[in-house]
Amino acid sequence: MSRFIPLLVVMTVSLPVLAYAHAKITSTVPADGDFVASPEVLTINFDNEVRLTGVELHSVEGVSAEGRTIEGEVTELGIVATEVARSFMIEIPRLLPPGEYFLVWRCVATDSHFSTGEFFFTVLAN
Repeated sequence: MSRFIPLLVVMTVSLPVLAYAHAKITSTVPADGDFVASPEVLTINFDNEVRLTGVELHSVEGVSAEGRTIEGEVTELGIVATEVARSFMIEIPRLLPPGEYFLVWRCVATDSHFSTGEFFFTVLAN
């Protein structure tokens, strides 16, 4: 029985840390995979408060034979917010021509864990 006490202590201490490991997106506007007119603003909503540390907008040039996305132009949208929040609105500096895009985001959660992710959308011709 005494052999299991250290294991029980480690598990008790570790479980709360694992529960808050990484911030996750709850929704985006446009939604992942959406077909839209050129957006003026992109919105990212998280499940916990985060500090958004960077955002990049990538155009998609095509897909390789292996099924990987081939990047086109990259627009660094910079550090969007220095404050902690659950929702961020990111202004797009120009009208996007028709095509496929993906937004790459980076953040730090209030528990100090780093997260990154992306979502895709397609801009239609007007």
